[in-house]
Amino acid sequence: MTTSSDGAGLPGERPAFSFLTTAYRAEDTLGRTIDAVLAQTRGDWELVVVDNGNDDAVAAVAQAHLADPRIRLVRQENKGAVGGVRAAAEVATGRYLVVLNADDAITPEFVARTGAVLDAEPTVAAVTCDAVQFTDPGQQPLARTYLQAAGLAEAPEGAVRLRVADVVDGPCPYYCAPIRRDVWDALGGMGFETDAPLVHDLEFWLRAILAGHDVRMIGDKLGLFRMEAGSESRPVDAEHSEEFERQRETVLRRAAEEASQHGDPEARASLDRVLGRLRYQQAIRRARVAFSQGDPHAARRHVTEAHEQRPTARTGALVLALRVAPRALGAVHPLKRGVQARVKALRSRDWRARWSRHRTVR
Repeated sequence: MTTSSDGAGLPGERPAFSFLTTAYRAEDTLGRTIDAVLAQTRGDWELVVVDNGNDDAVAAVAQAHLADPRIRLVRQENKGAVGGVRAAAEVATGRYLVVLNADDAITPEFVARTGAVLDAEPTVAAVTCDAVQFTDPGQQPLARTYLQAAGLAEAPEGAVRLRVADVVDGPCPYYCAPIRRDVWDALGGMGFETDAPLVHDLEFWLRAILAGHDVRMIGDKLGLFRMEAGSESRPVDAEHSEEFERQRETVLRRAAEEASQHGDPEARASLDRVLGRLRYQQAIRRARVAFSQGDPHAARRHVTEAHEQRPTARTGALVLALRVAPRALGAVHPLKRGVQARVKALRSRDWRARWSRHRTVR
């Protein structure tokens, strides 16, 4: 691993914020990320870019900015996203560490706004925010923010302390958040070794809150979050969805055990409730896949599992139909999907019309 900076640094000064950006084949977006950090209205930050793969194209983008002493470049063999974050954290010197992906960005007020909360309340461990979601090319903004897309109808007022129930029942806190260095080190940071790398941010937030740390959420839209279908965190095929859900279940189960060890019945109840819901959804999805592949026996087994998790009239009727008349159900299924698609299209058209008139969508 090699580290370089063309600047003279900031002698005797420790930056407040250290941005940790790991880049793998990200030469097309890394410049935008660096520019967003450079545009901050508060300047006591450093940016550590990890060329995670010794890619000359990625390194060239970072090297073009090394005249600013606050920017450093680390080059190493590809060690995955988690390995890249760990490498950046090892050389970072800031009081607050912030993971920032090489295809995302932040608004100019990010450091000033989150830093004001952390500086004013020394007991606050981390501050997470909302983010504008966008797609490339052209950084086209989507209608719903990160928190809205995750189901939060209204942004929180002030800096709200998060509970375990808020994290598992509501949206997972946005990943790009300043975390105090001592808290990061105590928990191993977002670059800790885990068998659930697809949901390592969820695992970190649960571990932090269960350990008693004060994690705050503010409603300010300070992040710019690139959406890309088919990425690891947004799988579109059954195989990757299965792995994503398996890792999420693993993290939730571990957190439930930890909640019991800490003597936190409220957190344990929240985690058990969400685990049951997740297992129900997994079983329904597996039944749908099996049915579409012409395997009514496997579909019946998965629907039965769903019914055991959540005994409802719907699952009971599906179990009965798959036992008595699976072929008839097969004829109804594509018709139902067609009707659902039409209803969804009509709702989407109505939603877009209301948005264009600047009405609030709930």
